[in-house]
Amino acid sequence: MTGGGKDLKNRYKSYCYLSKTLKNLKHLYQKLTFTEYDRIGEVVFRATRCCRIKRSSIQFAGAPCKGSILIEFAVCMPILIILLFYINDLIKIKRYYSQSEFMAQQMANVIQNISQKRTDKRITQTDFTYAFAVSHQTMYPGKTMYYSGKGHGIFHLPLANIYCVKGIENGKASCLWRAGVWTNSDSVISPETLLHDVTQAGVNNSIINYKTNASASEIYPNLKIDSGEIKVIVELFSEWNTYFKDNVGNQKSSLKEALGLYAITPKCRIKNPYAFFNTVVVFIPKMGLFSEDPPQ
Repeated sequence: MTGGGKDLKNRYKSYCYLSKTLKNLKHLYQKLTFTEYDRIGEVVFRATRCCRIKRSSIQFAGAPCKGSILIEFAVCMPILIILLFYINDLIKIKRYYSQSEFMAQQMANVIQNISQKRTDKRITQTDFTYAFAVSHQTMYPGKTMYYSGKGHGIFHLPLANIYCVKGIENGKASCLWRAGVWTNSDSVISPETLLHDVTQAGVNNSIINYKTNASASEIYPNLKIDSGEIKVIVELFSEWNTYFKDNVGNQKSSLKEALGLYAITPKCRIKNPYAFFNTVVVFIPKMGLFSEDPPQ
């Protein structure tokens, strides 16, 4: 007769408790999970409000915005110009080093092949001068390295050092002789007049250390040589000095001006402050080109 009324009442109570429990759990979950999202929303709201205020001030005032843009422009433009000068100098210095490396490889190649069609294949000092003149056409085209009129074609001049090194026991080596070729003189007007010498001593414009019975790395850090082996080291570099003039008689008061640089001064790798862009190539000479005696 009751139609299950007691059961319905108990079921209603259980559903009521369950719904309250679920609501409490949902509220707790929202409180724990969405706190950071509420903070973010508050920040976004504040940022949006600020943007609206700024937009309205720009729209109705106008002057403060234009002034801030002019200030930013005045601050950024000098920095941009300086960066452009630095980029220009870095590209030029990179090109100078690339040209110097190419010339050193060319000179080593010419030395290896210049006497191959002769009966006497031994390299002479004259061979050094012609190898020097041919290989330096990359950086000093035409007659720019020679004296003409009131000076040279370019404000800096090329020089070269050629070392002959022999390996001895226990990873050591000895320098047998050094040959030099240079152009920084008014008497150098053609390849035939290039100045050259051969000595058994080092010079202050070289990154190669002239030593005997020393570790190979002390002569040159990348030098590796076996006992009894002979290797040739070709070193090229450029030199600048205040008395260098072009063929019109103009001078440059600084190294940067001589190289056409604006913001960067190339670092000198040796004690001589006028020598730069030193590049080294080490090779094993062909049979019969060199001996322990200096070239004639």
